[in-house]
Amino acid sequence: MRSVQTPVEQKLSNGGGGVEAATMVFVYGTLKRGFPNHPLLAASGSPLVGTASTATPASLVVGPYSVPFLLPRPSSSSGSHLVSGELYAVSPRALVDLDALEGTHLGVYERRKVTVVVEGGSGEVVEAEAYFAHTSYTEAMWLRCGGEAAEIGEYTMEHAAKDLDPQLQVALKGYLVARGVNSKLASSLHHHLVEKERWQYMNWLKTLEDMFSHHLVEKERWQYMNWLKTLEDMFSKDH
Repeated sequence: MRSVQTPVEQKLSNGGGGVEAATMVFVYGTLKRGFPNHPLLAASGSPLVGTASTATPASLVVGPYSVPFLLPRPSSSSGSHLVSGELYAVSPRALVDLDALEGTHLGVYERRKVTVVVEGGSGEVVEAEAYFAHTSYTEAMWLRCGGEAAEIGEYTMEHAAKDLDPQLQVALKGYLVARGVNSKLASSLHHHLVEKERWQYMNWLKTLEDMFSHHLVEKERWQYMNWLKTLEDMFSKDH
């Protein structure tokens, strides 16, 4: 007797190159539809399975420059919200691009298992992966953001714009409104620019690392690596 595929299995089969080849990825921030990094998912042809939320409460905070971070459970947090997001079936090639965007090789984010519930008619419980803040700075990030009181259930355009300078925000809104641009776009511009600048910096560090690791003698190379690590630590604290 032929078994009936669930909606999630159908998405994997139709868009992910086979059930075994695709990875279910839960996104909760700038990779969602309407946010600045979503074009990467769209260009990869990764099919949307549906909106979803974490099966259990999780810790989602908005960090410096309005960047969202899903945190591995901090020691003092009980996790006060189910976190909303979107579920995608991602091919191996697209997963490599997502890892690069999220800086997994630099210790910015790390991909971890998460259980989510697909919203709507199916209500399927799915084992997926999501990009969490790296465990090396989870506790410090959580405390810096305001602890459990700062945890949210959904990252919105309002969160994306909250750190924009008030005077600049008013001026920018007036400029865009005069040209017929809607408020959602105005809210996302600042976040898009910050993300672009941050990853230009990360790519520059990676280029330096590759160059020095090939051309310096061993002693000098490790002196450089320590210097590079110091730069990355400073950047993480400042941003």
